[in-house]
Amino acid sequence: MDVSIRLPTHWLGASTAKGKGPKTLRAFVNTVMSYTKMDVPTVELYETAVTFTPKHADPLSAHAALTRTFGKKAGVSFVFRADTATEGRYWVYSGDPWLEPPAEAVSALAPKRLVVQLCEGLPCRFTLEACIGRERTIDGEKEVEPFKTTQEVEAWLVAFAPKFGFKPDFFNVAIKQLNFPYGNRTITLPYASIEGVLEITDADLLKKPLMRGIGSYRRVGLGLLQLSN
Repeated sequence: MDVSIRLPTHWLGASTAKGKGPKTLRAFVNTVMSYTKMDVPTVELYETAVTFTPKHADPLSAHAALTRTFGKKAGVSFVFRADTATEGRYWVYSGDPWLEPPAEAVSALAPKRLVVQLCEGLPCRFTLEACIGRERTIDGEKEVEPFKTTQEVEAWLVAFAPKFGFKPDFFNVAIKQLNFPYGNRTITLPYASIEGVLEITDADLLKKPLMRGIGSYRRVGLGLLQLSN
């Protein structure tokens, strides 16, 4: 960040001010200017898109293929979401680029390096499609009852956003449904689609949701938080 600094005229005049030799003045100016350059926190991600064969186009099959590629599941090594314009195509974000695309892929883009600035106080546009709701543990297994109203999602976001390193300034919420095959049946999963403007409050806290996602059911392509300045 460059800030215009006005120095006293007797420091910049042709004559030398008493007690301020040229070397002393130069050192002082350099010191002042150094405070105008800030080390802005960043997070590094790799973005790619991959299209699967029809046999592997559903989100669970796509997740299984991506897990074999990255070595770990979504929410640990990568996050992904379906491309709304092309069936069977997914956008993938990871902390490290893959060495090679999934074997089940019809086509794949080369991973592109993205550097996202996380300057605290900076306003950013954001999008988040996530399954969030009331969590409970039954027989040692975590279960989630997804929120089904915009009011529940709005209250959750305001309450939990600080734990993720941001504060929502204004946003819109829509409740949508994701249908995908599971065995011999089709699962219908409600999820929240949120977009708006947020303010970064803690860069270190924000890195984790950007790299690992937010909410449950990340293995079906939910949880991706995206920012743009």
